[in-house]
Amino acid sequence: MSIDKQSFDISPKTPSTSSTIRAFPSPAHSSAGPVKLRFGNFEVDLSCRELRKHGLRIRLAEKPFRILEMLLERPGQVVTRLALRERLWPDTHVGYDHSLNTAVNTLRELLGDTAQNPRYIETLPRLGYRFVSTVTRTDSPENGGKRTLAVLPFENLSANSDHEFFADGLTEETIFCASQLDTRRLGVIARTSSIQYKRTRKSIHEIAAELNVHWILEGTVRWSSSGLRVAVQLIQASEQTHIWSGTFDRDLGDPIATQCAVAKEICGALQRELVAPKSVLQAAAPQHDHQRVAANH
Repeated sequence: MSIDKQSFDISPKTPSTSSTIRAFPSPAHSSAGPVKLRFGNFEVDLSCRELRKHGLRIRLAEKPFRILEMLLERPGQVVTRLALRERLWPDTHVGYDHSLNTAVNTLRELLGDTAQNPRYIETLPRLGYRFVSTVTRTDSPENGGKRTLAVLPFENLSANSDHEFFADGLTEETIFCASQLDTRRLGVIARTSSIQYKRTRKSIHEIAAELNVHWILEGTVRWSSSGLRVAVQLIQASEQTHIWSGTFDRDLGDPIATQCAVAKEICGALQRELVAPKSVLQAAAPQHDHQRVAANH
């Protein structure tokens, strides 16, 4: 892998007064002091323009880093090719497209990303780019008590592919329910980000690092002639250990009603394990490792 390792100049620059330069709202720079952002296995220190992976510094040329910086300023939003040109190549009229493509390819290669299957940088043909991974700010006091959860796609263990819809619907219902618990203390990764791990062979450690989450919820759905069983487990990502698990038995009936009922049971456990104050948890009766909910519960 050939990557431009030229050091970039981090000396103070005099802001341009040209009217052609657009001003972008920048959440990352909304407060004074060092700004550190994390996504996947990477951490970016915008105050000194450093990129690290697993704590090890990665040297990145100026233009690729500034592209990354612009993308991180507005994660999930489109940064147009025109905006990149006006910010980074204001005086270049010939060869701009080649320079931009080269810088983006360099950045992608360093991040282990591809245009065909983007984990971080998505290409919008002829328009621009969008940062699609979850970004968190590691030095913000207001986020100090907030933790994140990813609900992985429930796995259908039935040989009948027609049952796949139920597992997908249960995943979506659980994500929706969990996202309503306490947005100040618990962040839930969006379905569009977690659905990419359907049938994945990646480990819990890898998934947690890529999504930058503290907990992962995964589950399976098994079917019989008279009913179904949903088995769920909540895993602490850093230690890869179970902190709660449950099984939920239901009769065959209205699939949407069943999905809603099971999702509410699951989120009740999440409320107890992840959201309820410690004093409440300590006062509560000890929970068994496996909770079995009867079909007529």
